[in-house]
This record gives sequence, C-alpha cells and structure tokens, in this order.
Amino acid sequence: MISIAVLGAGRSAGYFIDYTINLCKDRGWRLTIADMQTSHLEKYQADYPSLALMNASLNEQNERLRVIEGADWVVSLLPAFMHVDVAKDCLIKGCNLATASYVSEEMQELGAEAEKKGLIFLNECGLDPGIDHMSAVKIINDLRANGAEIIGYKSYCGGLIAPQFNDNPWKYKFSWNPRNVILAGNGVSTALLDGEIKVIPYHHNFQRPEEILMPDDSAYEAYINRDSLSYQSIYDLEDVKTMVRGTLRYPGYCRAWNILIHLGLTDNSYKYPLSEGMTYKEFLCSFLLGNNHTDISDSIRQTIGMPDYEQDAIDKVLWTGLNSNEIVPTDTQGSPAAILQNLLEKKWLLKEDDHDLVVMQHQVKFTLEGETKMFVSSLHLEGEGRVSTAMSKTVGLPLAIAVKTLIDNPSKKKGIVIPIYKSIYEPVLEELKSFGVEFSEKVISLSEPVTESKPE
Repeated sequence: MISIAVLGAGRSAGYFIDYTINLCKDRGWRLTIADMQTSHLEKYQADYPSLALMNASLNEQNERLRVIEGADWVVSLLPAFMHVDVAKDCLIKGCNLATASYVSEEMQELGAEAEKKGLIFLNECGLDPGIDHMSAVKIINDLRANGAEIIGYKSYCGGLIAPQFNDNPWKYKFSWNPRNVILAGNGVSTALLDGEIKVIPYHHNFQRPEEILMPDDSAYEAYINRDSLSYQSIYDLEDVKTMVRGTLRYPGYCRAWNILIHLGLTDNSYKYPLSEGMTYKEFLCSFLLGNNHTDISDSIRQTIGMPDYEQDAIDKVLWTGLNSNEIVPTDTQGSPAAILQNLLEKKWLLKEDDHDLVVMQHQVKFTLEGETKMFVSSLHLEGEGRVSTAMSKTVGLPLAIAVKTLIDNPSKKKGIVIPIYKSIYEPVLEELKSFGVEFSEKVISLSEPVTESKPE
C-alpha cells in the first residue's frame, strides 16, 4: 500500500489536500497529514476513516520523523526554509520528497545522496516555479518537433488581485507568502537581451519595468526575476539571443516599490533599533536625510536622489501608513523589511470575498521556413475567495498531480528532479485543464525585426 505523509496544512494547502484526500480514498492509499493544528480537516474523516491527522510541532526533527515513518512519499507544504531539514529526514527514513519551492543550494547538495539511495526529490512543482517550467518546455519541444529554431524566450508570472477587487492604490494584496513579496527582486538579477548579458542590481530592477499585454489587452508591468540565465541550460536554450523571466504587477506598482528599496525599508540584513512607542512616521523619518520633514514628499525625493520623482508613486508609499502616528508594535522587532511586512499585511489583506488573480505569459520567438514568428501562451485564472484562491489552486494541484504521476510511473531519474520531463509535464498539464488551468495560445508573424527593450 502506498503511504503519503503531508507536512503542513495551512490555508493555502486547500487544493492540494482536497485532491490528495480524494486520490488516497479512491485508491486505498494511506494518508497522514500533520500540522500544529489539524482540527479543520476532521470533516474528511467521516468519509475517509483511515485518514490520519497528527498535531505535531514540525520544527522539531523528532516530531517530523515520527510523522514520516513508513511513508513512501513526503510532501512538504511548510515554509521553504524548512524543506532542507525535511529532505534530510527523508534521507534518514528512505522517503521520496516533493515540494513546490525552488531548489536551494542546500537542497542541491543533498541530491547525490538521494540519487544513491534511489530516491526522488521533486522540487519546483507549483506555479512559479512549476507550471511555468512545464508549459514552457512543452512549447519549446513541440515547436522543435515541427522544425522550428528557438531564438528568444520571455516568461512572466504574477500573483495579483482581480481587477474588480482593486480597492487600494497599489492594486495589490497578499495571495501568497508575504515575506517573499517583501524580499522579491532582492539581490542581483540577470537576463540575456539581444545577445547581451544584462546584470540588474536590486536598486535598478524596479525603476523601469517592461509593459506586458495579455490577450484581453489588459496591461501589466514586469521586472526581471532572479537569475534568468540559469534556465538556458534547464530549458535547452543555450543558443537563444534573449532569455528573460519576470514577475508581473499592475502598472504603477514598481515605481512605488522602487522608493521603498531606495529608502532601505526592504532591507532584511540587520535588526532595526526599534524603541518602545516609536510611530511609523518616526520609523520612516529615521531613513530620511536631515531633520526637517514638513514636506515628507520632498524629503523622500531628496533622500533617494531623484528630485523629479512622480507624486503618484510617493502617494502610494504614504498610503501604507508609513507617515502615520500609529505605534509600531513591539512584537515586530526585527529588520526594516520585517517591520514593513507587518504593516503591509494589514493594508494588503486579502478579504474573505476577494478574488485573487494568477497571470502568466510565455513569449517564444522562433524561425520556421525562413519566417520569424512569436508563440504567445497566456494563462489568466481568477480565484473564488480568500480560501479558494487561484494561487492555492495553481501551486497545490500541479504538486498533487505530479506526485500521483510519479507513483504511477516512477521516474528513472533519481535525486533532484524538476518537472521538465515529458513523463511529468504532459499528464500534469493535461489534468490541470479539467480544473480550468489552461493556456490560450496564438502565433504572431513578425514581419519586421523586433527590438527588445532593455532595462537601464
């Protein structure tokens, strides 16, 4: 009998848990779900009595080992920083592992031992990374099978709020891990544009975003996301002239976020000297030049060294409450980024009836029979409320379907695996369609050379 152990059962795990419970019930597999609190899952036991729910402190190794004992597969829905510890547990107990998160350097280092033990450590199998890999590789392989030569690749993804629920000037609310949003773009990002490597420092990455249009003519802006260059080898695109992976936001977001970066409010490298009774205004002013801040907008412009910065972007920053006399809670002691996150979690709260939105677009430039064309593949998926979010669906379902696929047809490749293999991506993408996760596709003929926009 197949045994699956799931670590973590938070709100965003809903689609994964629903799918996996139904799968295990239908096939007679054993399923264990563990978290600090699992009472919200007891409703499933009436129809699936063999479901094992365990309340456990999963930050403790002995508790994790107790949960995964005897499991064939362990699925970690815990915060990404905990995945490596779970992977080490899996090596001890001889379990396969699945996560939706990026392969960290620490995880990569465990790959050889996992391979030696004949284990699969599946990673990057959610939305981004995940669905982006699967859909991109399918497009690339299909085009090549028809004789096309790929010469350029761009891919963009965003977890946003549906337009009708945009009730704040940022047009943004948290539909996924807030800490990842606060630290997004941190560090250096790289891309390839018209054959030239581009290195974009953090403090430049949000200054001049690129405009992206979806099939319904809705406009978004994109900034370069992390290391695009490493995906050339992953996608077998070493010969392309353009390689870009970016993150989507509504227009205006990036220019406002750029201010927070230049002020130092997204810095997570040190503990801010927060004093008891400090207001958010005092917190903000501590980052501004000088002591006279009667014109807070002017002080911001002087501090970031951009005297003509648009007022609309500054107004977005001030809307957050950073210029208010509200006391900064003492339990938010930590980095400036942690303090900012605590404030924005209240201002960017996804309300009960709010619908989130997932948007993704691939632009694959290719030549075929002497003509240059662009294959454009777009995903537009709206959620159904704070619990049934599009983000939860597009992260949880690919992971659940992939685990089922690998149980039914074990991969010959062991160790670290991401879903770029046809035996994984083909059944996962096909089944996702039954859940409404489907791309619209079109091919555009490029009669004239296309000039790629370059970040400054």
